Amino acid sequence: MVKEHQLNIRLDSVIISIFNQIAKEMNLSPGTLGTKVITDFVQFYYYKIERGDLTISQPILKSILQYVNHDKIDDISKFQADYILSEIKAQEGTVTYDKLVTRAIKWNKGNHLIFNQIKQNGSDIFVSKHSLGKQWSELQCKTYSNLFEKIGETILEREYDSDISFSLEIARHE
Repeated sequence: MVKEHQLNIRLDSVIISIFNQIAKEMNLSPGTLGTKVITDFVQFYYYKIERGDLTISQPILKSILQYVNHDKIDDISKFQADYILSEIKAQEGTVTYDKLVTRAIKWNKGNHLIFNQIKQNGSDIFVSKHSLGKQWSELQCKTYSNLFEKIGETILEREYDSDISFSLEIARHE
């Protein structure tokens, strides 16, 4: 059972007014929004800053990817998959399908990328929408494929020939 603690903070009246308006627009109580904001920040700080991730703007990343040798994408995606798995193992001990899916969705959301899970009968389809180009589509699709294969999942289909999206279908062992 998770132990919860109360935290009292002081905010400028203008900030609290804006904060309350945001909570109302999101259909959340101010307390729930406050919890979400603090939790998101702590997770960002720990997982990104403390673990060594760098934040790069989309235009810069897209520009960098144009110079990546296409023949190296397979090697890069395997390296990324190994690194991601080692990080999850270091933080959580084991890597399961559900943990990997949760991390992938949170990571993409935290980076303002669309990464949706569509549950099918016997499989899950993951679709990413982005504006990072064809190299990103291929690199990310292959990285996720490698991740899921390394934990014993079966890839049914993957598509990455688009400048703005990629998709991946994974068989579910139910």
